[in-house]
Amino acid sequence: MKVGKWLKRIAYALPFGLKGGDSVMSSTQNNSLSEGISVSQEVNDKRVAKHLLKGEVTQEVEELRYRTYKVAEESETYSYMGNGTAIKNDKSKPRNKTKFKITQDNHLICASVLHELQRVNDYGTEEYVLQVTYDGIVRFKIEQFATRITVDVDESCGKIETTLYFNTEPNPYDGKSMPFINELKRLCKLSNKYEIERSEIASSVRSICFSTYKCEGEKDFTNFAFTDGCTFKEAIESEHEISVTYSWSSYSVIPLNLSEKYFSKTMAEKYEKKERKDTAAQMGDVKRKRYCQVCGKEMNVYDGDIMAYDNGMVICEECRQKALKNQ
Repeated sequence: MKVGKWLKRIAYALPFGLKGGDSVMSSTQNNSLSEGISVSQEVNDKRVAKHLLKGEVTQEVEELRYRTYKVAEESETYSYMGNGTAIKNDKSKPRNKTKFKITQDNHLICASVLHELQRVNDYGTEEYVLQVTYDGIVRFKIEQFATRITVDVDESCGKIETTLYFNTEPNPYDGKSMPFINELKRLCKLSNKYEIERSEIASSVRSICFSTYKCEGEKDFTNFAFTDGCTFKEAIESEHEISVTYSWSSYSVIPLNLSEKYFSKTMAEKYEKKERKDTAAQMGDVKRKRYCQVCGKEMNVYDGDIMAYDNGMVICEECRQKALKNQ
């Protein structure tokens, strides 16, 4: 009788025990998965490269962007002399706003690899640093041949001049190069006002605009525009180049300060407090690890991922064997 009652008690309590075990296992599984998801989410949030590719502006991206432009802006004020030595240059001092002279190189602009692939077989759409507009259709576009431009301004005497420079040696890969140089040489010899007006190089230019980059005497990304009152002044031929100067009645200057445009308050505070940079921004994936939830031993990451997905628990082989023996 006693044995029978004992067996009945076990049979009665067994379902409740199993239910309780399932509840504990389910709770452990949910906590494990939620913890794993939260950790994974936290790690992903710090991967700057992924957010950059997605175009997402997180705090890390905002700080990286501001730091990049701030460092680049500050580096412009130094000139590297060699052997780890740099000195302050003229860009560290603000230029005179009413009297100055700057020089900007001109070259073909490649916006991006994707942009260039999209314009394959699309001829006649090249973009240069110099952007020139004309009165009507012209035979030669001077921005295609100019090597640099010099801006000379002195507002006290009303002087606003731009001088473009061209090589006297023709480009063997450009069929228009030699005819253009011949036209420039002819312009240098003209003295009659009527003949000068008939030269398209001297009379067809309407406006010249450009944005500075690696410019002598001016900060990067400063936009210059000469749009009113263009008048041909002179064309001078030297041994290796020809210069053409235009006078203008007005001009405009619009600086673009990227560190101000993309200002990050948190990063600026770190710079102000001179906080130590403990960890670098994580540009790539973080090394992942998996641990046994029973003994805490480090496991193979892929085995742990499979176990977490199939069973909801990560358990090493030794603990699994012990559990099987105990059953």
